[in-house]
Order: sequence, then C-alpha cells, then structure tokens
Amino acid sequence: MRGQKLWVALPDTLLSDAGHLREMTVKLGAVARSCAVFRVQRIFIYRDETERMGEAGFIKTILEYLDTPQYLRRHLYEKRAELKYAGLLPPLRTPHHKLAEKLSDIRLGDYREGVVIERHGDLYVDVGLTRLVPLKGRVSKGSRVTVRFTSEHPDLKCETSRREDVDEYWGYEVKEADSLRNLLKSIKTDLLILTSRKGRPVTEVWRDLVSEVKQAQSITVVFGSPRSGVYEILSKEGAKPKDLTRYVLNTLPQQGAATIRTEEALQGTLAILNLARSLSKQVS
Repeated sequence: MRGQKLWVALPDTLLSDAGHLREMTVKLGAVARSCAVFRVQRIFIYRDETERMGEAGFIKTILEYLDTPQYLRRHLYEKRAELKYAGLLPPLRTPHHKLAEKLSDIRLGDYREGVVIERHGDLYVDVGLTRLVPLKGRVSKGSRVTVRFTSEHPDLKCETSRREDVDEYWGYEVKEADSLRNLLKSIKTDLLILTSRKGRPVTEVWRDLVSEVKQAQSITVVFGSPRSGVYEILSKEGAKPKDLTRYVLNTLPQQGAATIRTEEALQGTLAILNLARSLSKQVS
C-alpha cells in the first residue's frame, strides 16, 4: 500500500498473562484485528529480556496465519499443535482476503494473493478461483505471492507484484527482532512513539503530534508487555526512552483498571493515532 507506513512493535512476552493455548490464540486474534482495522503494515516481535520465556515463534505463526486468505491456508499450513484453536480466530476481512469470484469478473490490473503451483514444468497460481492461473516469470513453487492480472477471461494470466504496489490496504507482514534496543537502532522511521504509563499524557503533546504525523512517511509505535513496560524493557538493555524519542506517551491516561492488557493498549493507541492521522490531513 502506497502512502504513509504504520508499524507496531510488540514484545514476545505479550501473552504472559494468558495461561492456556486457547486464551493465547484469542488474544492474538484481537491483536491481528486491531492491526487490520487501523491498517498496520508491519508487526515487529521483539525479544523481551526482562522475562525468561517468550512466544515469538507462536505469535508469528498465528499472526501470519490470520493474514493468509482462507483459500490459501490448506496449501501453507499443515495440521500443527499451535493451530488447535484456530477456529476461534476472527476473520480479518481485509481487501486481500478476496471472496470467490467468477473468472469473467476478474479485470486487467486486479490483484490477488496466491500460492505458486507447478504442473508439468509450468508455473501456475492458486488464487482462489475455479482454476489455476498461468504465472509469468520464475518463482519457487509453494511460495506465497501477490499477483497482478495481465489479461482477462478467457485467457487469464498474471505476474508477481509487491504488496507496496497495491493501492489499497494489503495486510501486514511479521518480523522478529532480538531486542527492542537493536530494533529501534536498525529501523528507519520518521516518527517513533513509545507507549508507557510513565509517559506524558497524549493530550499534552496533541498539537505537536498531529503536526509531526502529517510530515511523517513512516510511524512506529512500541508497546510493552503485561508485566514489564517499555521503561523496564529498555532499562534492562541499557537504554533510556527519552534518548530515543520525544514521544514517550501515556495514550490511555486516567485508566479505570489497575492494568491494561497489551491488546487493549494496542487498540486504544491505534484509535488515537488514527484520529491524529485524520486530523493531520486537515492541518494547513
């Protein structure tokens, strides 16, 4: 998707307050839905060194499974223990999760997600239609690809494309990082926001935030875990939030609950940021 990029960073311990695989799966469903609703394009899962055991692999599997259109899951996901409660996951209903269409409804320039299939030495793509579509170019079989149709029915053909080339929201990708400090050093982002209960109330910097959101080509928002906030995580790594960004924000001040779960903080913060992004378009 062209335009402003929105990324979030979550700790691999975000499930530490969930005691069962069922609850963990449901929590990640809420995370994925929030990211889809607010058009997050990249999710970083970073190692939280304040706790012994993280769930980076499991988190990545569930989030990527949810981002995968239903018609492709049978190709890409064999039966595995992590997906035992996948039936509880909510559909994302994003533009790249296409519904079944007639071949004659496909138009030149349309995009779909697919899996590369080899038949008698030729490459095709399963894009959820009633037949496979010939693919131009060489791609490894079994690969998940975004394709663009280069011709229409009855001679449908397609070629691989990039997510970034699609004009509408095309889901998210999931990346892992060995620590929060290293992640923040390695990524190039115009606006970095660290969320913390110890941060300044977002209302105190609202005008400046809206102005900077307008200028930013990429925004990254960082969240802590249920047991360790961003201050504690960075302190363990020898870093201070104020040295990384001026925006260390309490996005949910005057909270009524003693603690806010990561998935709740994610949804609330992204809603506030979405308002800032909308208002920034009106700032002269």
